[in-house]
Amino acid sequence: MSPPIDLPPRPRSRRSERVWLWVGGVLLVLLAILYRVSLPAPMPGVFDLQRATASLPLDPRTPARAVSLPHVLDDEGPAWWDRVDYVLPWPQALGEPAPSPRRLALLIPRVGMGMRVLLNGEEIYRFGWEAPPDRTVNATWFPHLVLLPERLLAERAPDNELTIQVQAQVLERSGLWPVHIGDADQLIPRYQTLHFWQVTGTWMMAMVSLLVGVLALVMWRSLRERLFLLGGIASLAHAVRMVLSVVPDLPLPYDTYFFIHRVSFSVYAGFFILTVEELFGRRLRWVRLAAWALIAIAPFWMLWILLLQDYSLYRVWAGAMATLAGISLAWAVFDNLRRRQFSDEHRLVVVVATFTLITAVRDFLVVQLNFPGDADLRWTSIGGSALMLTMGWVLVDRATEWARAVHRLNDTLAQTVAQREAELRTAFQRLQLAERQRVAEEERRRLMRDMHDGLGSQLVQTLNMVRSAGAVLDRGPIEAMLAQALDELRLTLDSFEPMEGDLPAILGTLRRRLGPALEAAGIELRWEVQDVPPIEALDSRGVMHLFRCLQEILANVVKHARARRIIVSTWLGDDHIVLSIEDDGVGMPPPQARQTEGRGLRNVLTRAAKIGAEVRFYDAHPGTGVELVFPVHGPTPESDSDWLRRGA
Repeated sequence: MSPPIDLPPRPRSRRSERVWLWVGGVLLVLLAILYRVSLPAPMPGVFDLQRATASLPLDPRTPARAVSLPHVLDDEGPAWWDRVDYVLPWPQALGEPAPSPRRLALLIPRVGMGMRVLLNGEEIYRFGWEAPPDRTVNATWFPHLVLLPERLLAERAPDNELTIQVQAQVLERSGLWPVHIGDADQLIPRYQTLHFWQVTGTWMMAMVSLLVGVLALVMWRSLRERLFLLGGIASLAHAVRMVLSVVPDLPLPYDTYFFIHRVSFSVYAGFFILTVEELFGRRLRWVRLAAWALIAIAPFWMLWILLLQDYSLYRVWAGAMATLAGISLAWAVFDNLRRRQFSDEHRLVVVVATFTLITAVRDFLVVQLNFPGDADLRWTSIGGSALMLTMGWVLVDRATEWARAVHRLNDTLAQTVAQREAELRTAFQRLQLAERQRVAEEERRRLMRDMHDGLGSQLVQTLNMVRSAGAVLDRGPIEAMLAQALDELRLTLDSFEPMEGDLPAILGTLRRRLGPALEAAGIELRWEVQDVPPIEALDSRGVMHLFRCLQEILANVVKHARARRIIVSTWLGDDHIVLSIEDDGVGMPPPQARQTEGRGLRNVLTRAAKIGAEVRFYDAHPGTGVELVFPVHGPTPESDSDWLRRGA
């Protein structure tokens, strides 16, 4: 998962400025159109059947009685919660001769749950009749158009008998609503309109909710902003509820269907309240607590309803959700207005939410409480779709504005970084110049020190010898000392040659300088130097340190070892490079006869440590061997002089 992006809080979109006025105007026009379309209007040749005779075939002791439509079986006693037969009166006018042949049809806008239609005792239509208990038939959201076969019609209108048998489902407000019968050419367009409003519109709302939910969660995954997560969950819960509403045959027992359908609606309401509260940015603690309580209590409340089989408990729950949503929205609006932080984005959400609330209240009054209006045409699909589209637009607009803010911050950051890079580049150039000056000054001091300790000391000794000789000079010692001084000068100058850590080349230079002196002392120099990788520590200073180490080691061999041969070799180990100097002299003294470290050997250990080399001494049988080990990788080792220490 990607880390959260630190974005500026709640940016205001300039593109959406005053858009709420245009949207509000469009919604007002849409309300007027909905009102006009939903006015009850008679259809020529069509009769509305609003009364029926209801009987209970499974309970013959209960007499049949006349009922008004809509007749909701949940409002009756438990005896009505199984199967009910409705016998509808046949309109007398349908028996009159028509000027032209016409087809007759029956339009049932709403019925539930399973049902079948009988004309003069013969079945002509069924929907979900005798469905198995592990499936749920959802007939209440679908209008049904039944063509009446002409062959079954009686010659006299009073002789026709129309029966609609309904299989009730408690908690689903089963029953029968007003039925239309008459000219099929008039009822088919009406059926298509109802199907579009009740089924197609619901599917559209489900798809819009699903799209908004997925889009919000994708943006949340990238931005890690809480608003997108809350809006995405609310939209997906609403999509689940809508899909369950318009699938006619669900492979679920009814109790499971009821639980998922109502809990998803509660989750939608709770997260919608949280989304609005987050969008307005008020951080109202009581609103958040109430919304989370609504979400947490919903599953237990639905189980309680299923246990008691009491639909009035769901009415209470739906009223509580609507009240909480209305109060939360009103309080957020009031608080933002009081603080003068009511943006155009907030106005847009309030306008669309108010439109959605109006559509929901209208459907509740007309469909549930039988207020005047066309109960077959529901406005909630339009209102819900408008709200989901608006929330999606707000989320996209918010993400776009934040992305622009991030781009602006990135541009500013890039300019700042470029400015800092230029400053750092200038400072680095100054440091490089200062470092070069420091290195040059240090090299000058080192050169002066080496020349003072080496060449200067030789020249001073020669000068003292000349002064003390008087009139007679012995040329031999003087020439030897001047030659030694000249070799010291050449050795110092050789250390400045650019050899780039090439150990064989460095040793070759030393052989050229010291080889003649060894031969003059009667010592054979055997050369077994192999190619090895460059050693970074052997710069000009490192070369001089190595020269001094080898010079001291070879001087000790000449003075003390009484050797005839010296072997110089190099090789590459697993993680180190080895330089070995081995003689065939008298060898190392026993531990009890060893002296403590002298000045010369201390200088060897000190200089070897400065170039990262470990010094090892060993018995060569005969003679003595010295190894300088340079690590290829890893920490610099410490020099070992245990061979000089007395044994226990």
